[in-house]
Amino acid sequence: MKKLSILIVIVLVLAAIIVPQVLFVVDETQLALVTRFGAPQLPAKTNPGVYIKTPFVEKVTYFEKRLLLFDAPPEDLLTSDKKRLRIDVYARGRIVDPLKFFQTVITQDRARSRAIDIIASELRSEIALDPQSDIIKTTREDIMNRVRDRVIPQLAEFGIEVIDVRIKRADFPDEIADSIYARMRAERVRIANRERAEGQEVDLEKRATVDRMAIEITSSAQKEADIIKGEAEADAVRIFAEALEEDPEFYTFQRTLEAYKKFLTQNATVVLPAGSELFQFLQSPGQVTPESSID
Repeated sequence: MKKLSILIVIVLVLAAIIVPQVLFVVDETQLALVTRFGAPQLPAKTNPGVYIKTPFVEKVTYFEKRLLLFDAPPEDLLTSDKKRLRIDVYARGRIVDPLKFFQTVITQDRARSRAIDIIASELRSEIALDPQSDIIKTTREDIMNRVRDRVIPQLAEFGIEVIDVRIKRADFPDEIADSIYARMRAERVRIANRERAEGQEVDLEKRATVDRMAIEITSSAQKEADIIKGEAEADAVRIFAEALEEDPEFYTFQRTLEAYKKFLTQNATVVLPAGSELFQFLQSPGQVTPESSID
């Protein structure tokens, strides 16, 4: 029993040593290349699974199957009008040929360094073809496409497929940014003041037009009102004249009553001659008639 236990332990130890030398695993995020004394053994392992290799003779080198990021540091570049821009660019790509990658750059760090150098060089050439203002406003997309097209065949020599090239930032250098921003602010202030002045001018024109229209409408309405009032007064005078012609005595009596109404107020003192009609009316109100007042 003791010998069996020792045998089992020996078998397990040997298995732990030999199995990793015989079998290797490639997962879905990896590419693998087997080398024998440094010489690549084809084909490369591009699909996930468990594979066999010759123990102690062959070695497995793994590569990243997922997208790689080649992020170049920001750099001040000259444009076609001899102005500087601080450009920050990056590229994305993946390893599609493990053999070519192994034969050229071997490691991902070295590949990243070479790719960044190539991207920066091509970007420098493309930036030099466009003026500063166009790069900031309109041509950034075109520049990225041109750089991508020029970088693709160069990185393909390393077994890398370039997916995209992007400019993260295209800005003025720090030493001139403040003055440029101050000039931009001054320009915006000038434009704002001009637009305010134009707005005030339009406002005054609108107000003047509305005031003139209000005066015209008021004057027209007043004119029509005066005409209507004059016609009404004329009709009133005509009607009153016609009534007066029909009964002058009644008109005289009415005018007398209106006069009495005005000066005979409460607690009023009136001094009248004894023979006046009003005195007789106050002495005997029921005995004075319109006819007697006329007589």
